[in-house]
Amino acid sequence: MDRTEEEYVIQLRRELHRHPEQSGAEQHTSAVVRRELDGMGIPYRIVGEYGVIATLGGARPGKTVLLRADMDALPVREDRCNLLREKGVISQIDGVSHACGHDAHVAMLLGAARKLASMRDRLAGRVLFCFEQGEENFSGIDAMMRGLENETVDCAWGIHVKAELEAGAFAVGTGPIMAGIYGFCVTITGKGGHGSRPYASIDPLLCAARMVEALNSVIQCEVDPQYPAVMTVCSFHAGTVDNVIPDTAQFSGTIRYYEKSTGTQVKDALVRVVEALARAGRCEAEITYQGSGIPTVNDAAVSAFASASITRRLGNGCLASMPPIAGSDSMAQYLNRYPGVYVFLGVRNQRLGTGAPQHNPKFDIDESCLKSGVIATVGFTEDYLNGITG
Repeated sequence: MDRTEEEYVIQLRRELHRHPEQSGAEQHTSAVVRRELDGMGIPYRIVGEYGVIATLGGARPGKTVLLRADMDALPVREDRCNLLREKGVISQIDGVSHACGHDAHVAMLLGAARKLASMRDRLAGRVLFCFEQGEENFSGIDAMMRGLENETVDCAWGIHVKAELEAGAFAVGTGPIMAGIYGFCVTITGKGGHGSRPYASIDPLLCAARMVEALNSVIQCEVDPQYPAVMTVCSFHAGTVDNVIPDTAQFSGTIRYYEKSTGTQVKDALVRVVEALARAGRCEAEITYQGSGIPTVNDAAVSAFASASITRRLGNGCLASMPPIAGSDSMAQYLNRYPGVYVFLGVRNQRLGTGAPQHNPKFDIDESCLKSGVIATVGFTEDYLNGITG
């Protein structure tokens, strides 16, 4: 990968970074993706509102590799400085920023597409480039999965930048690498009234508070510690003034785990606790859920293949280890349908001040990692399609 190719990816990432768009609003980002694909002569189709699936055919028949990048940004007001100094580029949209690195993901995948298009006469099979909208709130994954229903895919690949890893280092885990997630929202309905006459009311706030307290003991008392899980209530809303008992109370949070059966166990406990305490408090309860509940699980054989391919292109010192993390990602659904791998790419560089955690206003990347991400993606794709294993 020469300097011109690297600069192409860097400038794309900076363009996207200046114009971040939240989940479901990726109009400009999708337009940039389509503009670049048009310039490469790679045909594509729109899925959902802004998602894109592009297809590159090789010189002869063969397998199909799916490469994925997410496009959305976060409702985070970006700090002009990282951990050490002023950033090279910042968001121009107040209150919205690429604090998770999805701009880098899109830029690297477009860089890989450009490189693969230039060498299509050396490839067997096909490459699908999936640019997914709405990853942060899982709003785009269903449209993407529907768009792939008629595709035969042999292998899936994705990269996520990681602030905890040194710039240019790759962590290629095997098995569960990110947690499955159920987001839940519990609405408790009682009977409102005056604060001086609680006996004439049915207090949903008190009922909901008891639920939150009880739910905090579910993991400790019911889940085998060999199967990690966490349930956290992060939001609680009830009432607006200090002398009125409200009609409703609402709390929400997430359940995270690495084994699907553990997630089901905790979800069932949530339902049992909420329903029992609602009855005890003479209230009605409604529970809604968000998320697929699927952990992100790397296929062992594909992970080994990816590690060998990355090492072959970038040297023995580029691989690092990283334990599974409790964060969740819609990449889980690709890996649930197809054998594949989700690779973490480090962006931390103490000398440059990068390494602030993701979803933080000071988050920044060492742009030198972009080249490594493109090389790894192109190398993996070429090796897999052409059957290179040694």
